[in-house]
Amino acid sequence: MPHTLQYRPLLIDSLISNERINSYQSVFHPANDVELMGVYLWNAHVCGALYPLMGAVEITLRNAIDQAIAADLGRFWWAGSKLRYRSFAPGVDAPHPVQAVRENFAKATRNYAAEQRRRHAVRGNVTPHHHGVIAKTEFSTWEFLLDAEFMGRGLIWPKHLSSVFRGPWPVHQASAMLAHVHDLVATLRDFRNRLFHHEPVWKRYGVLTETDALQHLQEKIGKVETLLALIHPENLRLLQANGLLRDAHRACTSAEIRRFQHLAQARQIDSLDVLAELVLRSTQENSVLTAQLHQEPPQSFLILPP
Repeated sequence: MPHTLQYRPLLIDSLISNERINSYQSVFHPANDVELMGVYLWNAHVCGALYPLMGAVEITLRNAIDQAIAADLGRFWWAGSKLRYRSFAPGVDAPHPVQAVRENFAKATRNYAAEQRRRHAVRGNVTPHHHGVIAKTEFSTWEFLLDAEFMGRGLIWPKHLSSVFRGPWPVHQASAMLAHVHDLVATLRDFRNRLFHHEPVWKRYGVLTETDALQHLQEKIGKVETLLALIHPENLRLLQANGLLRDAHRACTSAEIRRFQHLAQARQIDSLDVLAELVLRSTQENSVLTAQLHQEPPQSFLILPP
């Protein structure tokens, strides 16, 4: 039972640290350590629900950009001087976004070679493999490629913009569309870094209450949906059809916080009719319900949407 655990000094003071947990206290105002650890574990639950969404964003974005450019410039389109940019001038250093793309691909190539040597005992020089290098790129690579430096006559944008983003555009002008998707990717990359580094995923400037935190998370899910639909609506339908978007939205609710804080009311089930009613409610409300069989000793379980 949660009330029998050694929250202090063991779990909170030593294994988690007060510095890390204090932000939960100030925003969610738990009444005791059980509720404090509940909201801490809820954050981990949210991260798990959002992980496949962020993975879908990163993978579909990089593949859409890679396929469009490779069809035009060749499989190693990032190598040499193939990838041209707007402000090029002889003898002048490339601007930061261009340098960052080059460095990211150089790092990805090195990481691919190192993995081949480590996992497959390859010796000597390793011949780069297109898909292997692409898979090793960092998310920032694709944000930098969406920079306005690559927008202009004869450059990758706007030439391939409609091939990469095949969903309905919110704006008609290519430059405005590029700026729009660049901002989306930049926002989601920053959010993804918090998620993957096990930080409080709800934190940002101006988040002062539980309501603020939940609104922030729901906004980020909305941006994921927007970007995936812009790349191709089928990406979004895949996550919808398999319940991943539904799970993410449900995780970012006050009802789920209460559940992890052991404050959710247990529904007593004494008939199949009551059970059927709760299953229907769970489905309609997209909520997890705590239920308890009417017997001794009580047997508790969860009812989840299908």
